[in-house]
Amino acid sequence: MEIRTIRDDEFRDFLRMGEFAFQYELSDEDVENRKSLLHLENCWALYEDEEMASKLTIHPMEIWLGGKQMPMGGIAGVASWPEHRRKGHIKALMRKSLEVMKEKGQYVSMLHPFSFAFYRNYGWEMTHQVIKYEIKPEQLPKRNHNYSGRVYRISHDIERLNVMYERYAEQFSGMLKRSEIWWKQSILHNDRDIVAVYQDVDGVDQGYMIYKVKKDHMEIDEWINLTGEAKRAMMDYVSNHDSMVDKITVHPPLYESFAFWMSDPKIKQEISSYFMSRIVDVEKFLKEYPFQKPVDDKPYIFQVMDSFAEWNNGVYIVRIHEEGGNEVEHIPPKENSSCVHKPKRGLSCDINALSTMFFHCMRPSELAEQGLILGSDTDIERLEKVIGSHRPFLYDFF
Repeated sequence: MEIRTIRDDEFRDFLRMGEFAFQYELSDEDVENRKSLLHLENCWALYEDEEMASKLTIHPMEIWLGGKQMPMGGIAGVASWPEHRRKGHIKALMRKSLEVMKEKGQYVSMLHPFSFAFYRNYGWEMTHQVIKYEIKPEQLPKRNHNYSGRVYRISHDIERLNVMYERYAEQFSGMLKRSEIWWKQSILHNDRDIVAVYQDVDGVDQGYMIYKVKKDHMEIDEWINLTGEAKRAMMDYVSNHDSMVDKITVHPPLYESFAFWMSDPKIKQEISSYFMSRIVDVEKFLKEYPFQKPVDDKPYIFQVMDSFAEWNNGVYIVRIHEEGGNEVEHIPPKENSSCVHKPKRGLSCDINALSTMFFHCMRPSELAEQGLILGSDTDIERLEKVIGSHRPFLYDFF
């Protein structure tokens, strides 16, 4: 068994495995697009007797977390040929991916799972959910015209849209930093996509919408508002499509009160679990994480268990510096010791709980209620005050 990056002459076979596993077909144009998006050094495969048996991709990305950009390894396209399944190949590839990401300084990772239970075994944990609203035109709020700017359609101006996107993304945990290629290949890849922008009275862009109308259906792929005025104006814009659509679908952050805003709040709502995340390198992550101003000068102590990335095991003593950056002391566990128990000081948890907590999917107190974090009420309360509150959201898919 060998694990390595693929060669150029293996790229099409690499894609064919994904086509088979996920049941789709790529056109010649699609293949060329994948070549521009993927790079051979990020495409990993496991070989048996020199035959490609399993594979995955590690996308080198950046995300916003706690208001700060961080390097992230995006795992995608995990697949095996059927005759090579249930041999432990994916487990070996996932372990290799963690080693590679750690070496490259990608100290967090995200993926879209086929099974949450499967990837929990490897330390990834649920961090992102998505809500989808289906709204009938007559359920929309009445037009109020309570804004002074204007909404109008524009061309696919990536630079202009990205300025608004980044102002919006930094408010959340897990939003991608998008490259120009990512915008072209993953966001605005369809010429039929319509882009509308809200510009305030001072000529400043304050929101945009990417959508399509097909078969009486207005499907809004992205709707970003930087002000309440932008949101009201864009809703009026949506209402202007009422004569040509029977339904509108939109998936904003889970925390936006779309139902309350409607004239008829009885709208269809569907919540689904979406992405999983994981801390790859706990020591590096804690050094870089943007904690809030501490309430005292005492250190924060974490005892972490990670059965799949053993370098993360141990006790971490964190001293937060207000000027940025943190001092972290890592004390590895004693030999043959990997248990998590209630510490005399600080908090104990496994890598799954630590990851979902720092992505702000679950608060420390919520995890403690479920017995997934052990520690005193005082230490949990101290952590609550410094961990921040950038809630998780993600528009993208990979």
